[in-house]
Amino acid sequence: MSKSSISAVIFDLDGTVIDSKQVIAEAYHAAHAELMGAEAVAPPFSEYCKHLGRSFPQIMKRMGLPLAMHGVFMRESNARMHRIEVFDGIRPLLDSLRAQGIPMAVATGKDHTRTEAILDSLGLIDYFACIVGSDDVENPKPAPDMALMIVQRLGLEPASTLFLGDAVADLLCGQGAGMQTALALWDNPGEEVRGHACDYQLTDPRHVLALLEEPRHADVTPA
Repeated sequence: MSKSSISAVIFDLDGTVIDSKQVIAEAYHAAHAELMGAEAVAPPFSEYCKHLGRSFPQIMKRMGLPLAMHGVFMRESNARMHRIEVFDGIRPLLDSLRAQGIPMAVATGKDHTRTEAILDSLGLIDYFACIVGSDDVENPKPAPDMALMIVQRLGLEPASTLFLGDAVADLLCGQGAGMQTALALWDNPGEEVRGHACDYQLTDPRHVLALLEEPRHADVTPA
């Protein structure tokens, strides 16, 4: 079935726009040590990564860890915010989309306030017409609520909106809202993510621009 042309793009944040995995890992281990004791062995961060895209409380629940880790995690993440970087190719992509008048939004498992603070610190906040954090909806990703909120606020057509993310939760959110979905491969998501159904798999952020010209099949990586 042919795809509609893409007229808007929703971005996940961590692992898609920003390179923050090391900061997340350090904050996770620091929170576990403070709440569970320095001698306690934390579940491996690779287990945490299986749930990326979800909110931190959702991840803690799925891992059987105390929700009280959330406050410490946020404190430790904020202390390391200056170390977060933007992935290569993201700024040129955002510039090109803005020049073409393509509406852009962010839907992230992070809370709204922290998301705005990170985007502002990186000089990215003005690119996005709408920012939705996990605390802005009753049911965060993988439910479609975040994507649907963006659709409503910006007056988008779901079928011609691309949801770009690096986690299964991102793909499910976009699919549940009736959007096209693209898996971002530049932060090396696991095999369980790569094997999930989506419309496109992209190895470079700038490949999104090719989709504006000609929608392609999911197993074709634009070159």
